[in-house]
Amino acid sequence: MTFEEIGKVLGISEERTRRIYHKAIAKLSHPRNKDKWRKVLETLEEIQIEKIKSDSNTLDWKEV
Repeated sequence: MTFEEIGKVLGISEERTRRIYHKAIAKLSHPRNKDKWRKVLETLEEIQIEKIKSDSNTLDWKEV
């Protein structure tokens, strides 16, 4: 979605949407959040691994 589209959905201007986005990115990029992001990424990796395992267990080998 573009900033304009998001702004329309939220009822705010494109510029306000852009400012909120950049402020959020700055907060998320702050060094104090490094460990939090590391934990989030580790969890996402675990979810991906479990999904791959689940998908491979349900694969019908007759179709291959």
